[in-house]
Amino acid sequence: MLVQSHDSGDRVERQGLSLVEDAWAMEVVPRLPANLAEQALALKAFQRVRSIATPHDLLRGVLAYVLGPLSTRRLGAWAVLVGVADISEAAWRKRLRASSPWLLWLLSELVATSEVPDPLGVRRRGRILLVDASCLSQPGGTGDDWRLHLAYDFTAGRLGQVQVTDRRGGEHLGRYQWQAGDVIVADRGYGYRRSVALAVRQQADVVLRIHPATFPLETDAGQPFAILRWLRQRGETARDWHGWCRWQGQRYRVRLIAAKLDPATARQARRRQRRKAQKAGRTITAPTLAGAGWLLVITTLSAATWSPSDVLFLYRARWQVELVFKKMKQLLRLNQIRSKHLTSVEATVRALLIAWALHEDTTTRLRTLLSASTPPEMTVVSSWLLSGLGLDTLRQQVQGSWSEARLQVCLPRLRRFLCSRPRRRGHQETTVRAWLAQRARAHPDRQRKVA
Repeated sequence: MLVQSHDSGDRVERQGLSLVEDAWAMEVVPRLPANLAEQALALKAFQRVRSIATPHDLLRGVLAYVLGPLSTRRLGAWAVLVGVADISEAAWRKRLRASSPWLLWLLSELVATSEVPDPLGVRRRGRILLVDASCLSQPGGTGDDWRLHLAYDFTAGRLGQVQVTDRRGGEHLGRYQWQAGDVIVADRGYGYRRSVALAVRQQADVVLRIHPATFPLETDAGQPFAILRWLRQRGETARDWHGWCRWQGQRYRVRLIAAKLDPATARQARRRQRRKAQKAGRTITAPTLAGAGWLLVITTLSAATWSPSDVLFLYRARWQVELVFKKMKQLLRLNQIRSKHLTSVEATVRALLIAWALHEDTTTRLRTLLSASTPPEMTVVSSWLLSGLGLDTLRQQVQGSWSEARLQVCLPRLRRFLCSRPRRRGHQETTVRAWLAQRARAHPDRQRKVA
């Protein structure tokens, strides 16, 4: 029975709302910027109180949409059940698009440098920043419709700086702002002289993998340095050369560190180079094949404090940013963008990154507690399970829960989400049910006899 007295319905509704609001209000809202509401008004994400009471409720709805993932119709039903809003699915789409600038502001606030427990246990000058980009796709796209550019603060174990562009957004360090003492670690996509110049001007250091053909070097006397000739000379499998690179008339002191790959890895690298050349329709050269057998890294770190083995060890840690992308795509469903509208895509990605930043606060605290309370022989923490639990916790805080009694009370307001308008193509389930009901009315005696 769906019929209840007015007083009992109100009582059930109040009890249901008190249950679903506690986790959001007590555990998530205090971690948000204090001027969240003011910025929502300034950036026109929340212009007046109507069906959504506060900017915090709007943010909760947006996070529920991306964390579900929910359709806008299911989002409308969810919002009614948890008491966030009673608006149509079209209104939710408009709210999402209007929130995009506000979400960008919030994301920048959450990923800004703050005093957080250091998982490494040591507070040091500067940060270790792992830089890379990853492709995001949209329905009916090519797989490279959007690009997420990320500088991951490995020292703190959290997002450092993020940016979302379309497919034309190339990889370069000019997208970021660096602090004095930062160490930037990146692959060959960033291995150019321009990257060195940008970092040095901001008093940061780099560890970049390079290709000999795209990174010309000079000796102290200003003469070109032949990298491949140097590699062909007999010597140790790990080498360190000091010289210069030039960019826009300025010279920058650098170190070239080379490590010879093992035979199996070198064969795989040459095979990749051949496939790449074949795909591009060009003939691979002997110098390219020779350079494929080496790991070549440029760094501005001082040789007095960073040995070649230390620099190489740090570069190999760059793989951690690849794992961050993998976790985002698998645990956060970042690779399943459900819209083609430019503003909707931007708002969706920004909301997902806000969710990731919020969950990182939880995982950082948990990692610190585990490190302090776990015996030394059990100090290896699974970042995948930790992130999974952190995101599941955030989903519960955002989405809440409700009872069947609450569902019955809200049923009249849920009707517009549960019932569709007439379609050109008939709805089979509705048609069959109507047909069976008509047969039952036409042959009541037969139905009683069967029963």
